[in-house]
Amino acid sequence: MFRSPKICWLAACLLALAGCAPPEAVREFTAVAKDAAIEFPPLVKDLAESCIRRQLASRPVGEIADVDEQAGAACKSLSDLEPQLLATLRVLTNYLNALNELASDEIVTYDKQIDSLASNMQSVGAFQVSQVKAAGGLAKFLADAATSGYQRKKLAEALKAADVHIGVLCDGLGKIIREDYTRVLENEENALRSRYRDAIQADPAKNSAVALVLQEYWRRDLQILNQKRAAARDFEEILVKIRDGHKVLAAQASHWNTSEVIRTIAPYTGSIQSLIGDYRKAF
Repeated sequence: MFRSPKICWLAACLLALAGCAPPEAVREFTAVAKDAAIEFPPLVKDLAESCIRRQLASRPVGEIADVDEQAGAACKSLSDLEPQLLATLRVLTNYLNALNELASDEIVTYDKQIDSLASNMQSVGAFQVSQVKAAGGLAKFLADAATSGYQRKKLAEALKAADVHIGVLCDGLGKIIREDYTRVLENEENALRSRYRDAIQADPAKNSAVALVLQEYWRRDLQILNQKRAAARDFEEILVKIRDGHKVLAAQASHWNTSEVIRTIAPYTGSIQSLIGDYRKAF
């Protein structure tokens, strides 16, 4: 069959461009991972807030007093932890956004406040020195990528160096939520249960209507707590998917345009999208 040289030349150019263009699958993963990380601050803030609610629920039923300051003091360790976790999430979100820009052949941009946030991080409670260093490592990646004008040809080396930081941060955040948040929610549930029980038993008239209303309020509060527990599990699983998906990208960064990358990264994207939908039921 006869083909004109012009048509053949055009087809060759299109194939070359297709080979050089990063796959949509990589852009989708980095975008979905970034959007998921943006959703996490409300859950992180609820660590200290749950502790405070527990303190208030433990007060005597008939008490009329302002004990907010006292409750806050009892939860200081979690309040001190909160800014470290929120700063970590900002670093992580900016990093994932930078990967999305690189995957789209765009210039890397990031929030310059990340530099000071990372430099001022410190180990507090369950937030350990290794996580402080990991956040600093990602912040350095962002600064280097922005000032040096990273291109995809330099991406493989940078991603491999950053992969260990992603692993440390995702595992560390997941452990804090799995252990600390689960614990404070359980403490809050126990305090609320006791409060409702004490209120029912304190009613001298033993009014069944009052008891039914209090029981309904208890069921409502318990449902909210269970939704938050489910969201915490989603949070941890999303971090696992981000960690493992990033490892795939780091291992294959030099050839993002191959079908192998598309095949391996797509399941992580789908899992994160599904999990974040469930997570939003509570936050």
